Amino acid sequence: MKPKNLFVLILSTSVSYSAIADNLVLDMGTGGPTGNYIAMGKDINNYCSDDLSININVLESNGSVDNLLGMLNKKFDIGMVQNDVLHYNAERSPNKINRNRVKIIAGLHEEAVHLLIPKDYNPEPEKEGLWSDIFVHKDQEPPKKFQLSMLKDHEVGATGGSIVSAEALSYFFDLNLKIYNTPMAVNDTKLPMVIVGGAPYGPVKSYLDTGKWMLATLDYDLIAAKAPFYSNQTVNYRIDGKMQPVSTLGVRALLIGKSFRNENRNAPMTELATCIYRNIVDLADDSETNPNWNNVYEYIEDGGQSDWAYFPLDSTQLAD
Repeated sequence: MKPKNLFVLILSTSVSYSAIADNLVLDMGTGGPTGNYIAMGKDINNYCSDDLSININVLESNGSVDNLLGMLNKKFDIGMVQNDVLHYNAERSPNKINRNRVKIIAGLHEEAVHLLIPKDYNPEPEKEGLWSDIFVHKDQEPPKKFQLSMLKDHEVGATGGSIVSAEALSYFFDLNLKIYNTPMAVNDTKLPMVIVGGAPYGPVKSYLDTGKWMLATLDYDLIAAKAPFYSNQTVNYRIDGKMQPVSTLGVRALLIGKSFRNENRNAPMTELATCIYRNIVDLADDSETNPNWNNVYEYIEDGGQSDWAYFPLDSTQLAD
C-alpha cells in the first residue's frame, strides 16, 4: 500500500550516487531529549538506516531555530523546523534562507498555535469594555469575538520555541508585539501567552484548568491571506467545565536539508525523502513509533504540500 495523491516532483530517472562517500554521515538536528522531534528522528533512522547509502546521526538540539541556523553554520546537515520559523527567517535573511539553499525532505506533524488570554486582562483600562466584553455576557448578548489586531503594540509572553512563533505572528501581521521570555506559570496572569504544541497540549490544559485563562479563537481566513503557510486547525479543550472546540492556527513541522549547487551532493536527501515516503504507512502503524506519524500519514494521503521547495523523490524506488 502506498500513499495517494501527493503532489511531488519525482525523478524520472534513477539518481546517481557515485559521488557519495561510503562513510558519509548526515547530522540531524531535532529537539530536547524527551520531545517529539528527537523521537521521530530516531524512528526515521530505525526505518531508513538499512536502505540508505549514508548514515544518520540523530542529535539533540534547542529546536527549530537552532536546527535552521545550524544548517547555515555546518552544525547540522538536516533538521526539523516549524513552517512559521522557516518563513519568518526567510523573510529576515533571504540571501541565506531561500528555496534554493534549503529544501523540504518531508512534511511532518502539525502543531497548534495557542493564544491564551488572562480573563482579567485589560491593558487599556481607559477603554471600558474593550477586553471585558470578550470574556463575559452583557445583557444576554454573546461575547465579542477576539481579533488578533487587538494585541497590536501589546506585550505577550512565550517560552522556548514559542518565542519565535510569537515573533512570526508579530511580523506577518504587523502587531509590533513586545515579547518576553516568560516561564510557564499558570497563576501569573499579567500577560497573554503564546504556546505552540500538539493539541491537546499538557501545558495549555494546565493554564485552562485554573479557570483564569481563555483560549482565543484565531480567524484563519483573515490570517491566511497574509501568511498562507499557516493551516486551519480546531483544538478541543475542557474550558469552564465542558469540552469546547476552538478555531486556531496550525503550523507544520518539516524535515529540511541543505541544498547544494552540485546536484550529486543532494542525492542523500532524495534517498531519505524517498525512504520516508515509502515507509510512511508502517511508520504510522508501528506501535513503537511516535504517534505523530499518524498525522503525517493523513497529511500525505490528503495530498498535503507546503509552498516551499522540495527535494525530489526517486521514482525507481517507489515502483509497486
